[in-house]
Order: sequence, then C-alpha cells, then structure tokens
Amino acid sequence: MKTVINHLPFSEVPKIPRGRGIVNHLIASKKIGARNIHSGITFIPPKTSVPDHSHNTEEQVTIIKGALKIILNGDQEVICNSYDSTFISSNVQHELINDTDEEVHALIIYGSVDVTRTFTETGETVKIGSDKDNFIGKK
Repeated sequence: MKTVINHLPFSEVPKIPRGRGIVNHLIASKKIGARNIHSGITFIPPKTSVPDHSHNTEEQVTIIKGALKIILNGDQEVICNSYDSTFISSNVQHELINDTDEEVHALIIYGSVDVTRTFTETGETVKIGSDKDNFIGKK
C-alpha cells in the first residue's frame, strides 16, 4: 500500500456548491488518494436544509459550529449542537435542517470513497460530488 500524506489548508480545499447556499469543502476523497473514507466540511446557511436522502455507506456528522436538527427515517428527531456527533448507518433516510439564525459548519465523514446519495422524494441516486449531487429544486 502506497503511503499518502497530504496537508490540506482549508483555504485551498475544493469548494463544491450544492445549491440553497450550501457549500461542501472537500477534504478526503479518491482524488487525493483516500481508499476508505470520503469527508468534508459542509456550511449550511440559516433557515436552510439538505433534503431527505440516504447513502450507500455509513456516515458520521459532527457539528463544528451552530446547531443542526437531523430527522432520521422521517420520524426521529435529533438536535446536534457544537461538537455533538451522529453516526448514521447506510440506507437510513435523513434530512439535515438548520432552522437557526446562525450558519452551521458540519464535518461529514463517509465510510467509503464510493459514496452515493439517494433522494427520498424522487428515488434518484447520484454520486457524491457529481454535478447531479445538488439540492436545487428538491424539497
């Protein structure tokens, strides 16, 4: 196995707009040699949400700044404050809601480099980071 060590200054990581003002700052991915994780820091503006969806892999969400409501499988509500984390198994539907007046910064780590997102409303499955992985026009 090839040793890979990368210093990733935050100001230099790729910034991927997802729509609704949500921006993902990509950290670990196949592009930099990651083999088992895909991660990033997502900025979610006030009064904004990431629509209900699921992934083909496990996911950890840790709140760095702000407070985030997470709805799991449509009926379980969890409120995560700064430094709180959630671990979400693969194929669990979840919606991330910032219903506060403060921007949320969330560290998101997936347990695979080949991550997909399936939008609950449409059933559409897209590769994380692809052009179709956006929240424009979705509920």
